[in-house]
Order: sequence, then structure tokens, then C-alpha cells
Amino acid sequence: MVYVKETFKYMFRAFFVLALVCLPAAVLLGIFSKPMATLSYLVSYSDIFVRSFKDVFWMFFNRYATVYFYPLVLIFLSLVFCVSLALSVVEKHFRIGKLMLKAPLRQINNYVIPVLLTFTILSLIMVLYGLVQTGLLTLLHMIVSGKGYPNALTMVLAVMVSLTLFVLVVFVSCSIMYWTPMMVIYGFSFRDAAAASLRLIDHKTGSVLFGVLLPFLIVAILQSLFSFIANVYVGCALGAVLYLFLIMYLVCYIMVSMFDLSDMERRDKKTVW
Repeated sequence: MVYVKETFKYMFRAFFVLALVCLPAAVLLGIFSKPMATLSYLVSYSDIFVRSFKDVFWMFFNRYATVYFYPLVLIFLSLVFCVSLALSVVEKHFRIGKLMLKAPLRQINNYVIPVLLTFTILSLIMVLYGLVQTGLLTLLHMIVSGKGYPNALTMVLAVMVSLTLFVLVVFVSCSIMYWTPMMVIYGFSFRDAAAASLRLIDHKTGSVLFGVLLPFLIVAILQSLFSFIANVYVGCALGAVLYLFLIMYLVCYIMVSMFDLSDMERRDKKTVW
């Protein structure tokens, strides 16, 4: 919980700068995808008539973005750019005690390639996660409910399968999220960063896992509560806000926890700005 509290504290301090940096990616995500669809689908699952794999697949994957593909490329590139810049801003603040957005293109030079590598791997994991969940839920639906609407048992099992897969994917992704700062701050190679990140969180895996899970669960709950809103524009706007929170939180959490786990001094705590 210590890292979570420190993350929220830092997010509020650096909110306007980080929000400005992360907003483009959040807007694209809000337009072309639904936050935490792999969990929030449960709200509307009982109303979906399932005939095949395809019906379950479109519960998780945005039809337009998947069919036309270019939105996925835009989202990927914007995430790489925005996260690279956000990480560089936070690192500089931690190192010199000044929060500033100066010469942004020069600031992200060190981060672009590491973030690109990390996001490529995380994207592949997320696609595989979506396909595995789709396959398992389709099989489960056909065995328990058959073609048609899910019955109560199918709903209960779907919740269990979805939560288990989600926690497993976050657990696998936890150490991967530290690869980028390890490569930039310590100058590690890709392979060395992967090994070092495992050692970094080894003794606090449970704490780190909880800290990474928390924002996703918050977003999944809020998205489920907002699912009754039929207006497309309002839905996109709310999605963008949820994605903005998610991106900002994860960037701050990774840097806050890494600096503490590595026993590195944070000069931002000693500087009043």
C-alpha cells in the first residue's frame, strides 16, 4: 500500500504536466476501444446471444479498430510517444527535483527504443490474452449453456475464468513494466534488464502485483457502472478519462516503486516547486 499512496500523492502533484503528456494516447484509446473490456463485458454478457467464437471475440475487441487496423497502429505509436515522454519527465523530476516539460522531443530520446520494445511484448501478451479468454469462454459457453444466452452457471464460471486470467496476465506483465527504466537509468541491455527486473521485485512481488492490479480493477468497476450510457460521445469521453488515469497511474507507480526498490534518492521530495 505504501507505493500506491506514494503514487497517488505524486500523481496529484504532477497532474497537469502528466495529463498534458498522456492525453493524446488516452483520447485515441477512448475513441477506438472500451476500457477493461475483458472484465467489464460481464455487465452485458447475459444479454448477448452467443452462436460462435466470433460473438465472444467482439465482446473484447473493438470491431472497427480490428477490421481497419490503422487505429491500432495510431494507438500503439501514441502510447510509445506519450509514455516515453511521461517517463522521461518523471525521471528528470526525481533526479534533479524540477518538474518541467522542456524540449520534449529531446527528452524522450533515451526512452523511445526501450518503450517500443517493451510495448511490443506487452501488446503481444494482451492480444494472446484476449484470444485465450475468447476461446475459453466460447468453449465454456457451448458446454454449459449451448448456443444462445448464458445461464447462471455460465455467468459464474465466466467471472471466475476472467478474473483468474486477468490476475495471471498482470502477474506476468509486472516485471516487464520495469524493463524500460532499468534499460535507461542503469544502461542495461534488454536481456540484463529482464533479469534485473525479476530480482528487483522478488521480495515484494505481492505488493507490486497489488499496486499494478489496483488501477485496472478501478477502471473495470467504473467502466461497468458507466456501461448504461448509450451516448457514443459521452462514452468515448469517459473512456478517455479512464485511460488517462490508467496511463498516468502506471507511469508514476513504476517510477515511484523502482526508485524505492533500488534505494535511489528522489530529489523531488527535497525540492519545493
